[in-house]
Amino acid sequence: MDPQLAVSADHAAAVVWLDRRHALVARAQEGHSIVSEVERDTDLEPDYLLRVVHAAADCERVVVMGPDAARIDFEREYVALYRRPDRLIDVGYASQPARSELIEQLQLVEPARASH
Repeated sequence: MDPQLAVSADHAAAVVWLDRRHALVARAQEGHSIVSEVERDTDLEPDYLLRVVHAAADCERVVVMGPDAARIDFEREYVALYRRPDRLIDVGYASQPARSELIEQLQLVEPARASH
């Protein structure tokens, strides 16, 4: 079996929406979809972005959306840390979605692994 193809069911995909103040990260966990929130609070931007990157760690696919500057900065941080630009799927600008919309996006990326 190719180790590149062996992906845990709980770490196959993530959907990230972020701006400069907070992020929402949808992932499958134990067969269910969950949405986590990462608040920037008083963090410097690099620390905030690192926390968002860690919230999407170990995923083979990471869908990224949000305002251009925040999204691009997240992608740069992700690539600098993991050296895997091939995992990123840039959806482009999107205003903050409802949590249910993030879960719907996650189900489009990994329908067999994410459920309500």
